[in-house]
Amino acid sequence: MKNNQSEQNTNKLIVFYDGYCILCNRTIDFVIKYDKKEKILFASLQSDYAISTLSKLKYKSENIKNIDNVIYLQNTILKIKSDAILSILSDMGGIYHLSKIFYCIPRFIRDYLYDQIAKRRYKWFGKRNTCRIPTKDEIHKILG
Repeated sequence: MKNNQSEQNTNKLIVFYDGYCILCNRTIDFVIKYDKKEKILFASLQSDYAISTLSKLKYKSENIKNIDNVIYLQNTILKIKSDAILSILSDMGGIYHLSKIFYCIPRFIRDYLYDQIAKRRYKWFGKRNTCRIPTKDEIHKILG
């Protein structure tokens, strides 16, 4: 029976994000702070872990390299863009579960807004020269 970390993590909640993006990193800080059940894990899209895991799930490598998209692995289902954001918020629980109401907005509108922010995120928020370094309290939540 195979029992490696990548296969075990396909049954978890994992956010794949742009490790250089300051907006993305602030969002990760927010999720870490308010994910009280500590269910959600994280991996930079630039990491070997992300490339390996997403490839095993048949996610196209050219899409992995498109760091404008947040990718959310919800057990074995991959979600991107606004679907990923809404699913992350919902999985955080508490008041954030109410974010499901935004599913009533058609995906093409939600994704258009997502794309507009994603296109401008470096200009508005900046970009790091290196990927995020987790604190000692966060290290167990960062996969790559």
